[in-house]
Amino acid sequence: MTWDAAVVVMCVTLLVAMPFIGLYLRRRWLTGQGGLFDCAYRIRDAVPGSGWVLGLARYREDRLEWFRAFSLGLRPSVSLKRSSTSYVHQRPASGLEQVVLFENSHVIMVRDRSSGRELNLAMDADTTMGLITWLESAPPGSHYIRTREDSPL
Repeated sequence: MTWDAAVVVMCVTLLVAMPFIGLYLRRRWLTGQGGLFDCAYRIRDAVPGSGWVLGLARYREDRLEWFRAFSLGLRPSVSLKRSSTSYVHQRPASGLEQVVLFENSHVIMVRDRSSGRELNLAMDADTTMGLITWLESAPPGSHYIRTREDSPL
């Protein structure tokens, strides 16, 4: 093997490895910013059991931030503010969800009270209890959203 061929093989190997190195470094950086946990997010719900994207989540100040697992982005794809998010219900993963989600996942539905949008998250049982506790332990009065009718004007 000539010197030129060895350089080409090393460059190709490095190019193939770069995305994996990037994912590893991103995960290390996110972990350094606060503890991460596995959390899938449902981006589409047109077909039952589909539309799930695997990801990572963390609590940061008064927000739950969700990041795609296989992305190099450093900003969260979804950010839920604790004061405007409420727990609706949970259920065990069923059917196709058991295959595509993390093992022993529970599907949690939360509602963004400011937009009325319902979101589905999937995580293990311990993390589910942590999320419910975090949402319900918000400071008193923080779950109150001022409406137009409440305005003094």
